[in-house]
Amino acid sequence: MNVPLLTSLERIGCGGIILATDGSVVAVNATAHAILQTIFGRAKIAEADLLASGRELIKRLLTRGKTRIKLDSEDWVLIERPDCRPLVMHAIPTVVQNLDGPHTILILIDLDDTPQVSPATLERIFGLTRTEAKLAVLLASGASTSEAAGLQGVSVATARSQLAAIFVKTRTTRQAELVRLLVRLAILP
Repeated sequence: MNVPLLTSLERIGCGGIILATDGSVVAVNATAHAILQTIFGRAKIAEADLLASGRELIKRLLTRGKTRIKLDSEDWVLIERPDCRPLVMHAIPTVVQNLDGPHTILILIDLDDTPQVSPATLERIFGLTRTEAKLAVLLASGASTSEAAGLQGVSVATARSQLAAIFVKTRTTRQAELVRLLVRLAILP
């Protein structure tokens, strides 16, 4: 099912699940699907199975939520996972127009996943060259300048020179500021 909200959540690296009033799963994006497969240790959960038995999987997921935190009067659930950061889950009620329609949207945030901005998007928005855009994406993914240089097969001095050009074109002055900007652009195709 192509749901624009789920597509937008997908672009920023968030899982999205739409639940009906009876708790059944109406739609799910690929990130949520992958998260559920990983948590429940299944190599493959068919989307049809997820839609059919999704309610039970969501219940099992909620039972793993040991910690509830309140942020600005909203409740979030932390789901601890072995050997990685917790999964953060938030339920948002939707306006119900009829009793059979969607009722709740579950947002799943995998704290070990980093949203990726498209290099082509950076080329178009900021006029970066292809190599500058690739460097920016690597930096936004957490690579250091020297690691990014190694991955691109260039010297650290060349990577630093490219980074200086990226700073000018994006009107940023620090790597942390650049990363913050790029993460905001991850929602774009």
